[in-house]
Amino acid sequence: MKRFGVFILLLAFLAGCTNFNRGVEEFSGTNEDNDGMTNVTNRLDREDTQEWTMDSQNPNFLPLDRKDNVNNQSDINKARQVIEETGAYRAGQVWINGDDMWVTAYKKGMMTESEKVDAASKLRKQLLKALPRYHIEVKIQEDRT
Repeated sequence: MKRFGVFILLLAFLAGCTNFNRGVEEFSGTNEDNDGMTNVTNRLDREDTQEWTMDSQNPNFLPLDRKDNVNNQSDINKARQVIEETGAYRAGQVWINGDDMWVTAYKKGMMTESEKVDAASKLRKQLLKALPRYHIEVKIQEDRT
């Protein structure tokens, strides 16, 4: 029974390879229509070749050359400046998404959870004075570097 199964698989495999000698025209038709003109050309010297840029390839790609782009870098720099001016914290990641700002600040030494909450609320108040238009979430972590 095993030999019969192997024989059938070998026969199916060899039957698939028998199309090798057939011409390409039998698979997909000729490359010419009835008038003798070619349907498909592979010429690379066409004049209608278009140079694609990143702006024209992806419709969801934001154009970077516009002058009215929203740039939050000044707000991020201001948040980092406020954190550094306290003297007790080192600025970490600052993320802005719409009206929300997430700030991570690092403090040297070990802290309990209640100390972290108190420090976060104090730093949040200072950041809200400097940047009142954002809803600010502050996360205090221990700096172990």
